[in-house]
Amino acid sequence: MEERIEVLGIKMDCLSAKESMLCAMQFLENDSVDTIEIMTMDTLMNCRDDEGWRARLEELKLVLPGEAEILEAADIHDAIKLKETESRIFLKMFMRYLQKNRKRVYLLAGTEEELGQAESAMRRYNRGIRITGHALLSGEGGREEEVINDINGTETDCILSVLPSPYQELFIGGNKTLLNAKVWFGCGPMLARSYDDLRIFQKIRHFFKKATFRRQVERQQKEQ
Repeated sequence: MEERIEVLGIKMDCLSAKESMLCAMQFLENDSVDTIEIMTMDTLMNCRDDEGWRARLEELKLVLPGEAEILEAADIHDAIKLKETESRIFLKMFMRYLQKNRKRVYLLAGTEEELGQAESAMRRYNRGIRITGHALLSGEGGREEEVINDINGTETDCILSVLPSPYQELFIGGNKTLLNAKVWFGCGPMLARSYDDLRIFQKIRHFFKKATFRRQVERQQKEQ
């Protein structure tokens, strides 16, 4: 059964990987663009006070916690959901589904480095998935119309976005009706993180990020 949680004032869907996958499969059968996003602690902490971002986030069809710490902050202690979130099972299931069903994917990134990381992760699934194109976008680039036209000319099934927030949500919120695709999947850094082992400095960074996130959650709970 579908559940909703709220962390730092942001509402998210708390589903099992299987339930999330069933939603995604249905989205890929629909005619209009359906939207999926995987939420991170960084995004919650950095964007939660941005009213424009919050408004666009509420328009997304499926918003899923991407880190177990987010579930824990919402007092979710379901061992299966925590394990699936920590292991990013839904993201991996979704990628396998794209591969098995030979879906067409268009990549969006903010920088060449991010695009390279996304392409490297996608190469693990190069049998079946067809990369129809890729583009770099930023809020200051003025290329949105050009990129939208390029996407619409590719018969893309899934737009896979690793754009940074809040621009990622503002872009899809403002342009959803203009895009010819089945699914918009905003996965940010989670795509590359799902297939690369964390290095020591990344583990240290994650430790301090987790501590900062917990302090912000505790502060908000006291204020309430």
